[in-house]
Amino acid sequence: MPVAGDDAAAKKLVMALVDQLGFDPVDAGSLAESWRQQPGTPVYCGDFDAAGVRKALAEASPERTAAFKA
Repeated sequence: MPVAGDDAAAKKLVMALVDQLGFDPVDAGSLAESWRQQPGTPVYCGDFDAAGVRKALAEASPERTAAFKA
């Protein structure tokens, strides 16, 4: 499960909680990079292990299809 944030201590705490819940936490970078996990991106609503999440985040494009443009 991707976790993005600008506060390193808070992100560490959230990642520990995600791990305790049985998911694989993945550091998804800063809040500025959190667009990589929004609707229309490869990781959104996907069922991936940690390696798959990292790959899907890396493959995300900031361009949105017409269906996801407001």
